[in-house]
Amino acid sequence: ARSLLRRVEDRFSRTARDGGGSGRRAFGAVVGACPFVHVGEAKLARDVLRGTTVKSPLYHAFEAFSGTGIFTAEGEDWEGKRGEVLRAFHAVGLQALRDRAVEESARIVRGMKLELERGGTREMETLALPTLQRLALRVTFGYLTGNSLAEACAEVGRAQADVESEYLAAATTLRHLIPARARSIWIFSDFLYGLTPVGRLEAKNIRTTRMLSSLALRTAKKDSPLGMLRGGEMHLRERAVRVGDDEFPKGLLDETTTLLFAGHDTQSATLSWGLLRLVDNEKIQNELRVSLFDDVIVEALGLPSKRRKKRASSDGKKAAWATSAFAPMLESVIRETLRLHPVAPLVVRMLSADVSSAEMTIPKGCAVGVWLSSVHRDDAVWDRPEEFDPKRWTATSHARTGSTGSFTEDSEDDSSLGPASGKPASGLKHKGVGYMPFAYGPRSCVGQHLAQVTMRVALAHLIEAFEFAPSADVDASTPSVGFTVTPSTGAPLRIRLATKIDP
Repeated sequence: ARSLLRRVEDRFSRTARDGGGSGRRAFGAVVGACPFVHVGEAKLARDVLRGTTVKSPLYHAFEAFSGTGIFTAEGEDWEGKRGEVLRAFHAVGLQALRDRAVEESARIVRGMKLELERGGTREMETLALPTLQRLALRVTFGYLTGNSLAEACAEVGRAQADVESEYLAAATTLRHLIPARARSIWIFSDFLYGLTPVGRLEAKNIRTTRMLSSLALRTAKKDSPLGMLRGGEMHLRERAVRVGDDEFPKGLLDETTTLLFAGHDTQSATLSWGLLRLVDNEKIQNELRVSLFDDVIVEALGLPSKRRKKRASSDGKKAAWATSAFAPMLESVIRETLRLHPVAPLVVRMLSADVSSAEMTIPKGCAVGVWLSSVHRDDAVWDRPEEFDPKRWTATSHARTGSTGSFTEDSEDDSSLGPASGKPASGLKHKGVGYMPFAYGPRSCVGQHLAQVTMRVALAHLIEAFEFAPSADVDASTPSVGFTVTPSTGAPLRIRLATKIDP
């Protein structure tokens, strides 16, 4: 897995050098009969993703799992379903998500502390990824349904631990099988693929994941996002499908499956990489912990600390989704983690119009693979691109002069491709053209703001409660590439209770 990402980045570096250092980071290939262009140049990547919404047929291998949800839908079907999902998210708002993230993060922290106490030692070795997967799954399920996963499991008479374990095992298998099929000859025939042992294994695991989707739809409250989708139109048009004793419109079941998977997988992967980066940078970890010792941050993120530093001036309560304004260190750590470990390493589009840069034109009809992991390492944009440096977001310059745009987290203003505009009022640099961890354009991740809230709350709770150190025996940095990139060894690390900070 490491060699895949490394080989791609090395190829981009060679093409840039061969072009006289002009910054051209792209190369071509042929997949079947389709010309395919790999892109790792920041501005060209942005132009590709901004200019097209077409994925078909490039994501065909994902359709057995995500069906006709917004991840794979096209045209008016995609537009209508995307609109319904966004309206449901907007109606419920982010406060409910923040509260759910606080509740589940506190529960995970209590469990980890109890495990430390039972071990009778000051320190223990643990795998962060499985714990964070359970945390992210509980938050995602709770937000989408308005019920905790524990309540939903009790309603159907099943143990929560069993439901979580079955789902996460199946989801982990699928995050490898489906992308592997997309790169193989089996992408061309569903029938033949279904006859293979791998195809049968995929089908079995899809059925397992849909049991959780069924539980979510069965128990969702009317005023939850899934409850609102049940009352929509676009997700109800397709035939009903049976899952166990329940029956749901296929489009609604597909969307639920997509949202549950995307929510837990992306957040747990990013949090795992964030902890591993902080383990290797003890000074930054300590600075982050000290920065959380603040009454505004404690209240906004629901931290348990009773001993906090009173901020000299504050204009009232802050929202957990506005940390760039009041918790710049936390926001910088998350941004830098996402820069080095974007949610998905590769996004693919089918061009519906020519896309041009100063160095090349990619014609209509080509498939384009944008390697976000390489875009975030484009040395035409980023100084020291391989270095984990959260302070690049608060420094005078976090990127090469004139190479970044000035669009903010909530803005994709096409007119902002000029030189970096310095620090905004929040004290953090604008993100710029070389930063797109959730992709970019009309088909960027619809849940990116939800993921950001969960990650901010969860990381703050973990860092406030524990000190993290490297694993004694295992190299934790090797990536496992699937839907997302996770630590292949499960993010092993050592934890101990954080030292108390005096006011």
